Amino acid sequence: MVSSPGSLSVQQTLGLTSLCLENARGAKDAELALELCDDAEVALSGIKGSQRKALVASKKDEDQTLSKRIADLYINLGTLQGILGRSDKAHANFKKAVQWG
Repeated sequence: MVSSPGSLSVQQTLGLTSLCLENARGAKDAELALELCDDAEVALSGIKGSQRKALVASKKDEDQTLSKRIADLYINLGTLQGILGRSDKAHANFKKAVQWG
């Protein structure tokens, strides 16, 4: 379980989220997969609103790349949650992806 996601850098958060989603996709147990999705969601929530606004507004290529990666992670998270029967969470994460994209 992710305990204090706010202490990670954006790059670390992306790495942690990717790891959680990879393991969730590979999990044979649906409950474990859902727990890993929850961990990914908590990690992504550690990216502060001010960081999001700065990355989305930035014209720098590296910031736009980070913003797109975060949007992609939200899409992947939502897709996996939908497959696992959590359509409410999936829709919420698809909306978050739009905010990042």
